[in-house]
Amino acid sequence: MSAAEVSETRLPEEWQDLPKKAVFAAPLVQTEDTRWGRVRFEGTRVPVATLFDYLADGQSLADFLEAIPAVRREQAVAALRLASRVLAGERG
Repeated sequence: MSAAEVSETRLPEEWQDLPKKAVFAAPLVQTEDTRWGRVRFEGTRVPVATLFDYLADGQSLADFLEAIPAVRREQAVAALRLASRVLAGERG
């Protein structure tokens, strides 16, 4: 499955419960007035989904960080940890 196909799939039911104007554990933010409300890396306009697209296409975290220097390694790791917890069904 390509990254484009993954991006177009429906979010899991439990993700749909997340508030629309959520502020995630820094360094991730979501505001309706920036990037169409997509979750992004704080201090940037880079959607977190971009990281997952890179990984789904077989590129490494290092590749992503080199290509998108606005995102710090700590931010990317925080996004991966949050996704892991959400997919494991953990809250908070």
